[in-house]
Amino acid sequence: MTCDVREVTQRFEQLKQQRSSWEPLWKDIRDYILPDYGVFEGEDPTDGSKRYRRILDSSAMEAADILSSGLYSGVSAPSRPWIRLTTLDGELDQSPEVKAWLDEVQRTMLLIFAKAGIYSRLQQAYIELPVFGQACVIARGHPEKIVNLQNMTVGEYWISENDYGFVDTLYRLIGMTAKQMVQQWGVDKVSNDVRSVYRTNPFQRFNVIHAIEPRWERDDRKRDNLNKPWRSVYIEQGTLHLLSESGFDEFPAMCPRWMTCGGSVYGRGPGAKALSASKSLQYLQKCLSDLAAYQSNPPVTYPSTFTTELDLLRPGGRIPVSPGEQEVVKSAWEVRTDPNALQALINFRQAEIQRLFYTNIFQMFASTVDQDRTATEVQALEQEKIMMLGPVLERIHSELLDPLVSSTFAFMVEQNRVPQPPEELYGRPLNVEYISVLAEQQRNSSVNGIMNLTQQIGVLAQLNPNALDKLDVDNAIDELADMNGVPPSLIVSGDKVALIRQSRAQQQQEQNQMIQAAQMAQNIRNLTPAVDSPNMREAMQEMG
Repeated sequence: MTCDVREVTQRFEQLKQQRSSWEPLWKDIRDYILPDYGVFEGEDPTDGSKRYRRILDSSAMEAADILSSGLYSGVSAPSRPWIRLTTLDGELDQSPEVKAWLDEVQRTMLLIFAKAGIYSRLQQAYIELPVFGQACVIARGHPEKIVNLQNMTVGEYWISENDYGFVDTLYRLIGMTAKQMVQQWGVDKVSNDVRSVYRTNPFQRFNVIHAIEPRWERDDRKRDNLNKPWRSVYIEQGTLHLLSESGFDEFPAMCPRWMTCGGSVYGRGPGAKALSASKSLQYLQKCLSDLAAYQSNPPVTYPSTFTTELDLLRPGGRIPVSPGEQEVVKSAWEVRTDPNALQALINFRQAEIQRLFYTNIFQMFASTVDQDRTATEVQALEQEKIMMLGPVLERIHSELLDPLVSSTFAFMVEQNRVPQPPEELYGRPLNVEYISVLAEQQRNSSVNGIMNLTQQIGVLAQLNPNALDKLDVDNAIDELADMNGVPPSLIVSGDKVALIRQSRAQQQQEQNQMIQAAQMAQNIRNLTPAVDSPNMREAMQEMG
């Protein structure tokens, strides 16, 4: 069923009204923390004018860069595996065939991420997410790279949640030239206004509304674009001209939020908390600059008859003064403000911004380089700080990376890039676990618990060897391998371990038999001289 263009535009106006109260906050955050991002209605995204006119202190910008780089390297670093595919059945996960298939799919997916430029797109999401409180990325299939991500910056999109609190609706406003619109939809599909300027002024820009939302009325028995669960509609703003309508099997947008509260669909992050400190820093830096200017080049008073000699007031100038005359030129007033007090306030605000952006977490070793700490203390401090990011990591996993992995897997299936699965997997759901640096650090408490238990059992075994009977070593190794993200190919399966142990036991039994046979032969040889002795023959004759 074709959509009603007027209903779509009415919903768009409702979303604009709901988001309007957030825009002043985002604009302030953009101006004082992240000037390179953010485009709002009435602004030209192609305008190359400088956005740094309000930035006198870049501490907030640097802290945001450190946090985004820490998330990039700690959550989805391209240099190491950060996902592990599993099933929801623990016994099935132990099957060697299933493990090998899951490992192959995982490796293929990570290779696709690297070649499709996924990580550069995630980098932008990781910087907008903490600063503005949310980010937005659209995942689409690609004929060669399998998957393609498109970032949107704050101000370009409007979102809404479903009844479970997950974003399921996305509206965005796209500025396109007449040439781009004709290239995407064809000259027959665009409006008369676009068609009329296409040949004379192809670079004139028009606004296009793109709506992605659930399709409420559809035929479940059909699989065409007009009956898919999500509707994708392009409308030319102003003329209400429908450019195209299609659909998606899954919601293609990934909209992670840093933190939500009060039922709001939009999130808040460290950027909102650090805004006041960043504004204060700009003011303090201006005061410090003014103070330095007053002290290095203060205003002066001079006689009104001295106007033709003003060049003498410059550095190196020589002002003639007759003996006994009063001072000709002097400072208008004495600036007595202590620059150290201003610098202390600046340092305080800079430290506040670093705390709000978790800089101490990602630069922990640099900040403690002059302190003597044991490995245990460093590990405990690291786990304590990582726990502060626990809720945020869960949101990144569920609202950004889960949809990314799910969409990529669907695109791989469409293009026959998934190997034939084992029969045990037919009809079984798949699950993704994250084995990134930060995820592993969160699980280190479990790893440390296993290691501490084994050490403690080792101590008890010295008193009573039966204590070792309580430890399932094979299961402990499997658990540690899973927690540490060890490839399944490096861990010998239980069946092979049983064969190895059976072979070893058989070899040991054969060796024991050979040793016993050799010992018996030696005993016989030792008895032979005694039997042949005269005394032994006499004793045997008497017994006989």
